[in-house]
Amino acid sequence: MVLSLAERTAALVKHVNVDQILRRTNSGIYLGHSVDLGWGRVYGGQTMAQALSAAQQLAGPDRRVHQFGCHFLRPGDAKEDVEFEADKLADGKSFGVMHVRAMQKGKVILSLTASLQTPEKGLEHSYQHRFNRNGVEAALRPEWMRPEDLKSVYDHMQPYLKSIPSSLRPLYEVQQPLEVRPAEFTPPWETEPRQPVRANWVKSRLPLTDDQNVHERLLSYISDWGLLETSIFPHPVGMWSKNIQAASLSHNIVFHRPFRMDEWLCHAMYSPTSSGGRGYALGEFWSESGELIASTSQEGLIRHLPEEGEVIEKSKL
Repeated sequence: MVLSLAERTAALVKHVNVDQILRRTNSGIYLGHSVDLGWGRVYGGQTMAQALSAAQQLAGPDRRVHQFGCHFLRPGDAKEDVEFEADKLADGKSFGVMHVRAMQKGKVILSLTASLQTPEKGLEHSYQHRFNRNGVEAALRPEWMRPEDLKSVYDHMQPYLKSIPSSLRPLYEVQQPLEVRPAEFTPPWETEPRQPVRANWVKSRLPLTDDQNVHERLLSYISDWGLLETSIFPHPVGMWSKNIQAASLSHNIVFHRPFRMDEWLCHAMYSPTSSGGRGYALGEFWSESGELIASTSQEGLIRHLPEEGEVIEKSKL
């Protein structure tokens, strides 16, 4: 049975939340449920968002996350629930630091440290970079294309459904709760070298709760979509290439100001370097009005497994 869009949206909001199992003064245990998106292993954005949920619950309702960093230590099993062990490392008047371990079968699959702050007023600016689609600066401010002019990933993928691996096909057969509209669509099987720059507009298709925690979890969830892939753009391989082994190693987000995921945000991304079998990418979430909402960075494994006689030289782009 195919769920309605409203049911899928409610399921996603519930999915990025975790249930409290045990609570002490300075620690807690929480449980998150996994969804298999077709890769067999847990989607990294899921584990990050759920770990953030555990940190938010332990910190309490008066704190807002302003930064977290995490390391992916092992692949997660998408058929198994994830247990989150959270501890308060610091709890001052203005800031608190939470450490969360995501566990499966007694082993840590992700470690996250989040800093949360009691909201306060202060000096404020948001520097607006010029947006040049022909250079790396294109990743810094979204003003060259508006989301209403773009097609969604769902629309782009419809002509290719029959050729998509069967395990991944359900992901593209229905409209997902979070709509992603790429400024320039690059199929995941594309192997033509190109500039390491991309921009995705993203928004919930339906209105969401006013709970800012939910919006922060959803941004964390979607921030893992396409960021690492940017680091392979200059090379003659694709994210779905059989000779590429890709996995997140670390992921960081700084939240600059409140926002809503049911309003358009642009995740503008670029990769300044890749080397040693690792790719590195940076991103920025911008509002339509030009305010910087959040900054992201990710390092991941992009191991090239060359076929016999194959040689890939350093990109000259």
